[in-house]
Amino acid sequence: MVFSGLRGLASMKLKDVPSFVKSSVTRDNMTKQTWGFVYNYNEKYVKTGSIRPLNDVMISVFFLSYAVGWPTEIRHLRHAEEAAKHTNKNGGEKKHH
Repeated sequence: MVFSGLRGLASMKLKDVPSFVKSSVTRDNMTKQTWGFVYNYNEKYVKTGSIRPLNDVMISVFFLSYAVGWPTEIRHLRHAEEAAKHTNKNGGEKKHH
């Protein structure tokens, strides 16, 4: 499925990659592969009563929430670093903007 295409992609010359991707990444191929994955996942994990779907949902929610919250955390971290830098330059007094 996807891995066989990646193996073929790895053995290509760089100039051949765009035409290969253009011919293989089509709406029909992506739809077929997506529904094939969903069907196989349903057969393997959902119908057998496995705990795997619950784990997958929890892990996905964790990574999604982390990705959504990351810009805010970086902004706070940079602000704290900037404030600490200004505090150190002014001999312990915080400079107000």
